[in-house]
Amino acid sequence: MQNKFHSAAYWLPFLAISLWCSSCAPSRFYTPNTMQVPVLTGAREGTVSGGISKGGDHTGLEAQAIYSPLPHLGLMANYFNVTSKTSVLTEFSSSFFESTCTSKASFAEAGLGGYYPVGPSKEYLLSFFAGMGVGKMKNSYSAPPDPPNTEPYVSDWRYQRWFVQPSLSLKYRRFQVGTGLRLVWVSFLDGNINSRMGLFETERIQLLESSSPMFLTEMAWSLGWRLNPFVIGLNSTSVVRGNNTLRDLDLATNYVSVSLGVNLHELKKGKK
Repeated sequence: MQNKFHSAAYWLPFLAISLWCSSCAPSRFYTPNTMQVPVLTGAREGTVSGGISKGGDHTGLEAQAIYSPLPHLGLMANYFNVTSKTSVLTEFSSSFFESTCTSKASFAEAGLGGYYPVGPSKEYLLSFFAGMGVGKMKNSYSAPPDPPNTEPYVSDWRYQRWFVQPSLSLKYRRFQVGTGLRLVWVSFLDGNINSRMGLFETERIQLLESSSPMFLTEMAWSLGWRLNPFVIGLNSTSVVRGNNTLRDLDLATNYVSVSLGVNLHELKKGKK
């Protein structure tokens, strides 16, 4: 039985990655970055990681870091970049046509929080982090099928986000799992809207602005496979939307990524 468990431990990450490939749903208006669930146990521990999300119509890249300078205190930093292509219905000369929208978003945030090991063997980790970040989005819509104008119609804007994040994680042999709840306040700042892209898109962006600041609830889980000092992770973050207005905004429902992390404190132990 034990041999079967260990053999499963080797093919489970590959099964998880295959499920990830068909699970992503970014948005051209707002997509949540991967929630970083801390797995710290003491001071001077730190982890850096890179993540990727790849689907038929999008590519997302991430970089994350966390460090504990003092017992029970953590510093967190995240960077997020995603590009996607979707087909949207736009207007031209009182008629409708399908336009290709290329969306690019980048976001960076930092947080401060505390963590506390609990359980009979201190195998669980409770944490609470808070922080803020800034980002920008740019949507480029293909021009109508009939010239004269062949230049894409561009709309862009900046946004900022505040968050508080309670989470729980567990280490067990080669595996680590985590879950968290992230409460976010998103404010959309200055930007430019090209009205030539049509009524559907302009009304949706105007609704986005009128709904600002928005309160969103995001839930996350992560599964990690540890090969000290490395960790291969599968991560999912979902937006929980509470009313019809937010549904009309066409926000992302789920963002899934695969990551590779390095526990710097374990790397130092290996050199001794």
